[in-house]
Amino acid sequence: MRRFAVPTLIALWIVGSAPFLGRLTRWIQEEVDRSLLVIVPTILFWGAAAAFVVWVVRSARRLRWRNWIAMALGLLWAAVQATTLARGRPEESALERMHLVLYGLVALLLYRAFLRAGRSAMVAAFSAVVLTSLVGIADEFIQWLVWVRVGDFYDCLLNASAAGCGVVFGLGLFGFETRAPSLPERRTIAFLWVVLAVASVGLVDLTNLGHRIIDPELGSFRSYYSAERLEHLNESRRARWPAKQPQLPPFQPWHIEDHFLSEAAWHVQARNEAFDREDWATAAAEQAILKRYYPTVLEEVRNPDGNLRHAFPADRVHRLHQEGAVPVPTYESPAGGTRVWIWPGFLAPVLLLLSILPAVPLFLARPWRRRNPNPR
Repeated sequence: MRRFAVPTLIALWIVGSAPFLGRLTRWIQEEVDRSLLVIVPTILFWGAAAAFVVWVVRSARRLRWRNWIAMALGLLWAAVQATTLARGRPEESALERMHLVLYGLVALLLYRAFLRAGRSAMVAAFSAVVLTSLVGIADEFIQWLVWVRVGDFYDCLLNASAAGCGVVFGLGLFGFETRAPSLPERRTIAFLWVVLAVASVGLVDLTNLGHRIIDPELGSFRSYYSAERLEHLNESRRARWPAKQPQLPPFQPWHIEDHFLSEAAWHVQARNEAFDREDWATAAAEQAILKRYYPTVLEEVRNPDGNLRHAFPADRVHRLHQEGAVPVPTYESPAGGTRVWIWPGFLAPVLLLLSILPAVPLFLARPWRRRNPNPR
Protein backbone atom coordinates (compact mmCIF):
# COMPACT_ATOMS: atom_id res chain seq x y z
CA MET A 1 0.00 0.00 0.00
CA ARG A 2 2.97 2.33 0.41
CA ARG A 3 3.20 2.57 -3.38
CA PHE A 4 -0.21 4.27 -3.39
CA ALA A 5 0.47 6.63 -0.48
CA VAL A 6 1.81 9.59 -2.47
CA PRO A 7 -0.84 9.66 -5.26
CA THR A 8 -3.54 9.14 -2.62
CA LEU A 9 -2.31 12.08 -0.56
CA ILE A 10 -2.16 14.30 -3.66
CA ALA A 11 -5.70 13.25 -4.62
CA LEU A 12 -6.99 13.98 -1.10
CA TRP A 13 -5.31 17.38 -1.20
CA ILE A 14 -6.93 18.18 -4.57
CA VAL A 15 -10.43 17.31 -3.33
CA GLY A 16 -9.98 18.72 0.16
CA SER A 17 -8.63 22.06 -1.02
CA ALA A 18 -11.35 22.57 -3.66
CA PRO A 19 -13.58 24.80 -1.49
CA PHE A 20 -10.66 26.91 -0.30
CA LEU A 21 -8.85 27.62 -3.58
CA GLY A 22 -11.66 29.86 -4.82
CA ARG A 23 -11.42 31.99 -1.70
CA LEU A 24 -7.63 32.07 -2.00
CA THR A 25 -7.65 33.15 -5.65
CA ARG A 26 -10.26 35.84 -4.92
CA TRP A 27 -8.16 37.15 -2.03
CA ILE A 28 -5.08 37.29 -4.28
CA GLN A 29 -7.06 39.15 -6.96
CA GLU A 30 -8.53 41.72 -4.58
CA GLU A 31 -5.91 42.15 -1.87
CA VAL A 32 -2.51 41.22 -3.30
CA ASP A 33 -1.81 41.24 -7.04
CA ARG A 34 -3.88 39.65 -9.80
CA SER A 35 -0.74 38.89 -11.81
CA LEU A 36 0.35 36.36 -9.15
CA LEU A 37 -2.40 34.04 -10.40
CA VAL A 38 -0.43 33.81 -13.64
CA ILE A 39 3.11 34.01 -12.30
CA VAL A 40 2.95 31.42 -9.49
CA PRO A 41 1.21 28.61 -11.46
CA THR A 42 3.53 29.26 -14.41
CA ILE A 43 6.62 28.90 -12.19
CA LEU A 44 5.22 25.70 -10.66
CA PHE A 45 4.35 24.35 -14.11
CA TRP A 46 7.85 24.85 -15.50
CA GLY A 47 9.37 23.64 -12.23
CA ALA A 48 7.42 20.40 -12.62
CA ALA A 49 8.55 20.19 -16.25
CA ALA A 50 12.18 20.56 -15.16
CA ALA A 51 11.72 17.85 -12.52
CA PHE A 52 10.36 15.52 -15.20
CA VAL A 53 13.42 16.23 -17.37
CA VAL A 54 15.75 15.36 -14.48
CA TRP A 55 13.77 12.17 -13.83
CA VAL A 56 14.09 11.18 -17.48
CA VAL A 57 17.82 11.89 -17.59
CA ARG A 58 18.40 9.70 -14.53
CA SER A 59 16.42 6.90 -16.19
CA ALA A 60 17.91 7.35 -19.66
CA ARG A 61 20.28 4.36 -19.50
CA ARG A 62 17.47 1.80 -19.39
CA LEU A 63 15.13 3.52 -21.86
CA ARG A 64 14.64 2.14 -25.35
CA TRP A 65 13.34 3.81 -28.47
CA ARG A 66 9.70 2.90 -27.76
CA ASN A 67 10.02 4.47 -24.29
CA TRP A 68 11.19 7.70 -25.87
CA ILE A 69 8.31 7.63 -28.35
CA ALA A 70 5.77 7.17 -25.52
CA MET A 71 7.27 10.04 -23.51
CA ALA A 72 7.32 12.27 -26.59
CA LEU A 73 3.64 11.53 -27.21
CA GLY A 74 2.85 12.34 -23.57
CA LEU A 75 4.72 15.64 -23.76
CA LEU A 76 3.04 16.53 -27.07
CA TRP A 77 -0.37 15.74 -25.57
CA ALA A 78 0.43 17.93 -22.56
CA ALA A 79 1.63 20.78 -24.78
CA VAL A 80 -1.59 20.69 -26.80
CA GLN A 81 -3.72 20.76 -23.64
CA ALA A 82 -1.66 23.57 -22.11
CA THR A 83 -2.04 25.77 -25.19
CA THR A 84 -4.89 24.83 -27.53
CA LEU A 85 -7.41 23.92 -24.80
CA ALA A 86 -6.75 27.02 -22.70
CA ARG A 87 -9.89 29.09 -22.14
CA GLY A 88 -8.92 32.66 -22.83
CA ARG A 89 -8.19 34.50 -19.58
CA PRO A 90 -4.53 34.20 -18.49
CA GLU A 91 -5.50 33.38 -14.88
CA GLU A 92 -7.74 30.49 -15.93
CA SER A 93 -5.16 29.17 -18.37
CA ALA A 94 -2.41 29.23 -15.73
CA LEU A 95 -4.58 27.41 -13.17
CA GLU A 96 -5.59 24.83 -15.78
CA ARG A 97 -1.90 24.12 -16.40
CA MET A 98 -1.53 23.43 -12.70
CA HIS A 99 -4.43 20.97 -12.99
CA LEU A 100 -2.53 19.37 -15.85
CA VAL A 101 0.52 18.90 -13.63
CA LEU A 102 -1.38 17.62 -10.57
CA TYR A 103 -3.68 15.20 -12.34
CA GLY A 104 -0.91 14.05 -14.65
CA LEU A 105 1.32 13.37 -11.65
CA VAL A 106 -1.41 11.42 -9.81
CA ALA A 107 -2.04 9.25 -12.89
CA LEU A 108 1.67 8.67 -13.49
CA LEU A 109 2.28 7.59 -9.88
CA LEU A 110 -0.81 5.38 -9.88
CA TYR A 111 0.41 3.70 -13.07
CA ARG A 112 3.77 2.98 -11.46
CA ALA A 113 2.09 1.66 -8.29
CA PHE A 114 -0.24 -0.69 -10.21
CA LEU A 115 2.63 -1.85 -12.42
CA ARG A 116 4.81 -2.70 -9.44
CA ALA A 117 1.88 -4.45 -7.79
CA GLY A 118 1.96 -6.99 -10.62
CA ARG A 119 -0.81 -5.65 -12.86
CA SER A 120 -0.39 -5.81 -16.61
CA ALA A 121 0.49 -2.53 -18.31
CA MET A 122 -2.95 -2.29 -19.92
CA VAL A 123 -4.80 -2.67 -16.62
CA ALA A 124 -2.36 -0.41 -14.78
CA ALA A 125 -2.79 2.35 -17.38
CA PHE A 126 -6.57 2.04 -17.53
CA SER A 127 -6.94 1.92 -13.74
CA ALA A 128 -4.72 4.98 -13.31
CA VAL A 129 -6.68 7.05 -15.85
CA VAL A 130 -10.09 6.07 -14.47
CA LEU A 131 -9.21 6.56 -10.81
CA THR A 132 -7.62 9.95 -11.55
CA SER A 133 -10.70 10.96 -13.57
CA LEU A 134 -12.88 9.99 -10.60
CA VAL A 135 -10.78 12.30 -8.43
CA GLY A 136 -11.55 15.07 -10.94
CA ILE A 137 -15.27 14.30 -10.77
CA ALA A 138 -15.15 14.43 -6.95
CA ASP A 139 -13.30 17.74 -7.18
CA GLU A 140 -15.98 19.26 -9.43
CA PHE A 141 -18.79 17.87 -7.25
CA ILE A 142 -17.30 19.61 -4.20
CA GLN A 143 -17.01 22.83 -6.21
CA TRP A 144 -20.69 22.55 -7.19
CA LEU A 145 -21.69 21.85 -3.59
CA VAL A 146 -20.18 24.92 -1.93
CA TRP A 147 -20.96 28.59 -2.44
CA VAL A 148 -17.49 29.80 -3.33
CA ARG A 149 -16.87 27.55 -6.35
CA VAL A 150 -18.66 26.54 -9.55
CA GLY A 151 -18.56 22.95 -10.78
CA ASP A 152 -17.79 22.57 -14.49
CA PHE A 153 -17.91 19.27 -16.39
CA TYR A 154 -15.49 20.72 -18.96
CA ASP A 155 -12.90 20.70 -16.17
CA CYS A 156 -13.62 16.99 -15.66
CA LEU A 157 -12.69 16.42 -19.30
CA LEU A 158 -9.48 18.43 -18.86
CA ASN A 159 -8.63 16.45 -15.74
CA ALA A 160 -9.20 13.15 -17.57
CA SER A 161 -7.05 14.41 -20.43
CA ALA A 162 -4.30 15.34 -17.96
CA ALA A 163 -4.52 11.81 -16.54
CA GLY A 164 -4.04 10.46 -20.06
CA CYS A 165 -0.95 12.62 -20.50
CA GLY A 166 0.51 11.32 -17.25
CA VAL A 167 -0.12 7.68 -18.09
CA VAL A 168 1.30 7.93 -21.62
CA PHE A 169 4.39 9.59 -20.19
CA GLY A 170 4.53 6.87 -17.54
CA LEU A 171 4.40 4.17 -20.22
CA GLY A 172 7.66 5.52 -21.51
CA LEU A 173 9.27 6.24 -18.18
CA PHE A 174 8.42 2.99 -16.38
CA GLY A 175 8.03 0.69 -19.37
CA PHE A 176 5.18 -1.44 -20.60
CA GLU A 177 4.49 -4.85 -22.08
CA THR A 178 1.72 -5.99 -24.34
CA ARG A 179 0.55 -9.15 -22.60
CA ALA A 180 -3.21 -9.57 -22.54
CA PRO A 181 -4.94 -8.95 -19.20
CA SER A 182 -6.19 -11.93 -17.24
CA LEU A 183 -9.89 -12.61 -16.70
CA PRO A 184 -9.99 -10.88 -13.27
CA GLU A 185 -8.15 -7.91 -14.76
CA ARG A 186 -10.62 -7.67 -17.63
CA ARG A 187 -13.48 -7.63 -15.16
CA THR A 188 -11.66 -4.96 -13.18
CA ILE A 189 -11.49 -2.86 -16.36
CA ALA A 190 -15.22 -3.38 -16.93
CA PHE A 191 -16.09 -2.44 -13.34
CA LEU A 192 -13.99 0.74 -13.40
CA TRP A 193 -15.50 1.74 -16.74
CA VAL A 194 -19.05 1.35 -15.37
CA VAL A 195 -18.18 3.38 -12.27
CA LEU A 196 -16.70 6.16 -14.41
CA ALA A 197 -19.73 6.20 -16.75
CA VAL A 198 -22.22 6.35 -13.89
CA ALA A 199 -20.23 9.05 -12.05
CA SER A 200 -19.86 11.18 -15.20
CA VAL A 201 -23.52 11.02 -16.23
CA GLY A 202 -24.56 11.50 -12.60
CA LEU A 203 -22.44 14.65 -12.26
CA VAL A 204 -23.84 16.12 -15.49
CA ASP A 205 -27.40 15.32 -14.37
CA LEU A 206 -26.79 16.93 -10.98
CA THR A 207 -24.86 20.03 -11.98
CA ASN A 208 -25.95 20.90 -15.52
CA LEU A 209 -29.18 19.32 -16.72
CA GLY A 210 -32.36 21.32 -16.26
CA HIS A 211 -35.59 22.51 -17.83
CA ARG A 212 -36.70 25.18 -20.23
CA ILE A 213 -39.71 26.80 -18.59
CA ILE A 214 -42.00 28.36 -21.17
CA ASP A 215 -44.55 30.85 -19.90
CA PRO A 216 -47.16 31.99 -22.44
CA GLU A 217 -47.09 35.51 -20.95
CA LEU A 218 -43.48 36.05 -19.82
CA GLY A 219 -41.38 34.11 -22.33
CA SER A 220 -38.91 31.37 -21.40
CA PHE A 221 -35.94 30.79 -19.14
CA ARG A 222 -33.66 27.96 -18.06
CA SER A 223 -33.89 26.40 -14.62
CA TYR A 224 -32.48 23.43 -12.75
CA TYR A 225 -36.04 22.81 -11.61
CA SER A 226 -39.44 22.26 -13.21
CA ALA A 227 -42.17 24.87 -12.71
CA GLU A 228 -43.86 22.61 -10.14
CA ARG A 229 -40.59 22.15 -8.27
CA LEU A 230 -40.01 25.93 -8.21
CA GLU A 231 -43.42 26.38 -6.61
CA HIS A 232 -42.56 23.81 -3.93
CA LEU A 233 -39.17 25.44 -3.28
CA ASN A 234 -40.83 28.84 -2.86
CA GLU A 235 -43.18 27.38 -0.26
CA SER A 236 -40.37 25.70 1.68
CA ARG A 237 -38.24 28.88 1.65
CA ARG A 238 -41.23 31.00 2.70
CA ALA A 239 -41.57 28.80 5.76
CA ARG A 240 -37.83 28.73 6.51
CA TRP A 241 -36.36 32.14 5.73
CA PRO A 242 -38.39 34.35 8.13
CA ALA A 243 -36.93 32.34 11.03
CA LYS A 244 -33.46 31.76 9.55
CA GLN A 245 -32.19 33.99 6.79
CA PRO A 246 -29.89 32.57 4.08
CA GLN A 247 -26.21 33.26 4.39
CA LEU A 248 -24.80 36.58 3.28
CA PRO A 249 -21.68 37.02 1.15
CA PRO A 250 -18.76 36.77 1.52
CA PHE A 251 -19.45 33.05 1.80
CA GLN A 252 -17.12 30.72 3.65
CA PRO A 253 -15.66 27.66 1.90
CA TRP A 254 -17.72 25.28 4.05
CA HIS A 255 -21.08 26.96 3.32
CA ILE A 256 -23.37 24.70 1.26
CA GLU A 257 -24.87 26.55 -1.70
CA ASP A 258 -28.63 27.07 -2.06
CA HIS A 259 -28.95 26.60 -5.82
CA PHE A 260 -32.53 27.89 -5.83
CA LEU A 261 -31.31 31.19 -4.39
CA SER A 262 -28.33 31.25 -6.75
CA GLU A 263 -30.63 30.70 -9.72
CA ALA A 264 -32.85 33.58 -8.62
CA ALA A 265 -29.75 35.75 -8.23
CA TRP A 266 -28.98 35.20 -11.95
CA HIS A 267 -32.30 36.84 -12.81
CA VAL A 268 -31.74 39.62 -10.27
CA GLN A 269 -28.39 40.39 -11.87
CA ALA A 270 -29.86 40.28 -15.39
CA ARG A 271 -32.68 42.61 -14.29
CA ASN A 272 -30.38 45.14 -12.63
CA GLU A 273 -27.87 45.17 -15.49
CA ALA A 274 -30.66 45.61 -18.04
CA PHE A 275 -32.11 48.53 -16.08
CA ASP A 276 -28.68 50.21 -15.80
CA ARG A 277 -28.22 50.10 -19.57
CA GLU A 278 -31.82 51.29 -20.06
CA ASP A 279 -32.98 48.04 -21.62
CA TRP A 280 -36.46 48.46 -20.18
CA ALA A 281 -38.04 45.45 -21.87
CA THR A 282 -35.46 43.02 -20.49
CA ALA A 283 -35.63 44.55 -17.01
CA ALA A 284 -39.41 44.24 -17.00
CA ALA A 285 -39.29 40.64 -18.23
CA GLU A 286 -36.75 39.57 -15.61
CA GLN A 287 -38.73 41.29 -12.85
CA ALA A 288 -41.89 39.49 -14.00
CA ILE A 289 -40.06 36.12 -13.96
CA LEU A 290 -38.82 36.82 -10.43
CA LYS A 291 -42.28 37.81 -9.20
CA ARG A 292 -43.95 34.72 -10.64
CA TYR A 293 -41.33 31.99 -10.15
CA TYR A 294 -39.08 33.30 -7.34
CA PRO A 295 -41.38 35.50 -5.22
CA THR A 296 -39.89 34.31 -1.92
CA VAL A 297 -36.48 35.66 -2.91
CA LEU A 298 -38.00 39.12 -3.45
CA GLU A 299 -40.17 39.02 -0.33
CA GLU A 300 -38.09 37.26 2.32
CA VAL A 301 -34.35 37.65 1.70
CA ARG A 302 -33.08 40.57 3.77
CA ASN A 303 -29.87 42.46 4.45
CA PRO A 304 -28.53 42.74 8.02
CA ASP A 305 -30.33 46.12 8.36
CA GLY A 306 -33.68 44.43 7.65
CA ASN A 307 -34.21 45.83 4.15
CA LEU A 308 -35.16 43.47 1.35
CA ARG A 309 -32.02 42.49 -0.55
CA HIS A 310 -33.42 41.64 -4.01
CA ALA A 311 -36.73 43.54 -4.22
CA PHE A 312 -36.88 46.10 -7.05
CA PRO A 313 -36.98 49.64 -5.59
CA ALA A 314 -40.31 51.46 -6.06
CA ASP A 315 -38.72 54.23 -8.15
CA ARG A 316 -37.37 51.67 -10.63
CA VAL A 317 -40.73 49.94 -10.88
CA HIS A 318 -42.30 53.34 -11.54
CA ARG A 319 -39.72 54.05 -14.25
CA LEU A 320 -40.59 50.79 -16.01
CA HIS A 321 -44.27 51.77 -15.94
CA GLN A 322 -43.36 55.17 -17.38
CA GLU A 323 -41.46 53.54 -20.22
CA GLY A 324 -44.37 51.19 -20.91
CA ALA A 325 -42.12 48.14 -20.57
CA VAL A 326 -44.05 44.88 -20.36
CA PRO A 327 -43.00 41.21 -20.76
CA VAL A 328 -43.54 39.60 -24.15
CA PRO A 329 -44.16 35.88 -24.88
CA THR A 330 -41.15 35.73 -27.20
CA TYR A 331 -38.65 36.79 -24.50
CA GLU A 332 -35.83 34.32 -23.80
CA SER A 333 -33.91 35.02 -20.62
CA PRO A 334 -30.09 34.95 -20.78
CA ALA A 335 -29.84 34.55 -16.98
CA GLY A 336 -27.36 31.85 -16.01
CA GLY A 337 -25.71 31.72 -19.41
CA THR A 338 -24.91 28.13 -20.38
CA ARG A 339 -24.84 26.66 -16.89
CA VAL A 340 -28.14 24.85 -17.41
CA TRP A 341 -28.23 22.38 -20.29
CA ILE A 342 -31.51 21.44 -21.93
CA TRP A 343 -31.50 17.81 -23.05
CA PRO A 344 -34.43 15.64 -24.11
CA GLY A 345 -35.55 13.53 -21.18
CA PHE A 346 -34.43 10.27 -22.78
CA LEU A 347 -30.92 11.43 -23.69
CA ALA A 348 -29.12 11.01 -20.34
CA PRO A 349 -30.38 7.42 -19.76
CA VAL A 350 -29.54 6.51 -23.36
CA LEU A 351 -26.02 7.94 -23.05
CA LEU A 352 -25.54 6.06 -19.79
CA LEU A 353 -26.71 2.81 -21.36
CA LEU A 354 -24.49 3.27 -24.43
CA SER A 355 -21.48 4.06 -22.27
CA ILE A 356 -22.01 0.92 -20.17
CA LEU A 357 -22.48 -1.45 -23.10
CA PRO A 358 -18.73 -1.78 -23.91
CA ALA A 359 -18.21 -3.25 -20.44
CA VAL A 360 -20.71 -6.08 -20.92
CA PRO A 361 -18.44 -8.35 -23.03
CA LEU A 362 -15.68 -7.97 -20.43
CA PHE A 363 -18.03 -8.99 -17.61
CA LEU A 364 -19.20 -12.02 -19.61
CA ALA A 365 -15.73 -13.00 -20.79
CA ARG A 366 -14.43 -16.48 -20.16
CA PRO A 367 -10.84 -17.57 -19.54
CA TRP A 368 -8.86 -18.11 -22.71
CA ARG A 369 -8.03 -21.75 -23.39
CA ARG A 370 -4.52 -22.58 -24.41
CA ARG A 371 -4.13 -24.82 -27.38
CA ASN A 372 -2.65 -28.24 -26.77
CA PRO A 373 0.79 -28.17 -28.41
CA ASN A 374 0.85 -32.00 -28.77
CA PRO A 375 -2.55 -33.07 -30.10
CA ARG A 376 -3.02 -36.78 -30.65
